[in-house]
Amino acid sequence: MYFKHTITTIVLSLALASEAGAGRQELITEYPLPSKDAYPTSIQPGQGGDIWFLEFFVNKLARFNSDTGELEEFPIPSTKSEPLDLTIDRDGKVWFTEQDVSAIAVFDPKTKKFSEILLPDSKVKPASILAAHDGTIWALGWNTDTLIGYHPKSGKFTQRTIPTPRSNSYDLAEDGKGRIWFMERARNKLAMYDPKIDKFEEWQVSVQPQSPLGTLIDSKGAVWFLAMIDNHLARFDPITEKTTVFPLPKNKGAKEITIDSNDNIWMVQHTDNRLVRFDPATKSVNSFDIATGKCKPNSVAADSKGRIWFTGSTPARIGYLDSRIIGEAKSDLNIKIRPTRGLLR
Repeated sequence: MYFKHTITTIVLSLALASEAGAGRQELITEYPLPSKDAYPTSIQPGQGGDIWFLEFFVNKLARFNSDTGELEEFPIPSTKSEPLDLTIDRDGKVWFTEQDVSAIAVFDPKTKKFSEILLPDSKVKPASILAAHDGTIWALGWNTDTLIGYHPKSGKFTQRTIPTPRSNSYDLAEDGKGRIWFMERARNKLAMYDPKIDKFEEWQVSVQPQSPLGTLIDSKGAVWFLAMIDNHLARFDPITEKTTVFPLPKNKGAKEITIDSNDNIWMVQHTDNRLVRFDPATKSVNSFDIATGKCKPNSVAADSKGRIWFTGSTPARIGYLDSRIIGEAKSDLNIKIRPTRGLLR
């Protein structure tokens, strides 16, 4: 059984000047969810313009069509599964983590059926998940220093122990060589696993703790992440093993970062109720307030149309910022770029 809803929109318009005269376009559009306490977590664009997200407290996977305004909610078979992160594979199937039952799950949009796969170690609480280009599904057991690869065709697992204990690892990303990158938040490290040679590498982010967040790969193969304590973005070059840091405006509660097709870095700030864009080409930083109440955004993702989607928790909603109408906005912060010697090995 699944549930269908048609939900209304809340929009914030931006006045823009054009050669034909002044006009108004929607900058931020929000969609309140049927259950105010759903607490949506991860959000990702899927195939055919569908937007997929998880509803943590009501234990559902949801699909939203922004063209029709139709929302479909699919109850997850395991009760209280604590679904946290999702990913879309190359066939359009939706994979997500189930922390409470130590499992990963997959939903097929064509058949509208779930499959749940228990992990080999029942103590592993999977948090982050990634569908790699070769079809492997990778997940991190944040509480057990475990990186797990699931191979759907064979039904077999690859399980590896992260070298640094008590790493509290999150945020998976794959580069063009098929290497898997992630952050060791509790141990202040950036890490990489190469499945081809079955080897980990780790780099210390800094001497001082940073609680690093997010792992992104840009079009040139550079790795980006957010250093929470010093409040800056970092760009790591895997070839030179050097990093450059970019200071950001003061913020409260950065939750997640994403990258769009132009290599712009976007983040949501939970407490400040805003989205922030960093343009690596111009080194400019721009902030965009989510004006409709206390949204408290949790997750962020960019689709192929230039829309930056986010989930909001108070009350539950999803929404997007249309980056196509922003143009080349000037920086709202004077920043200085500080090259570093690179991450410490």
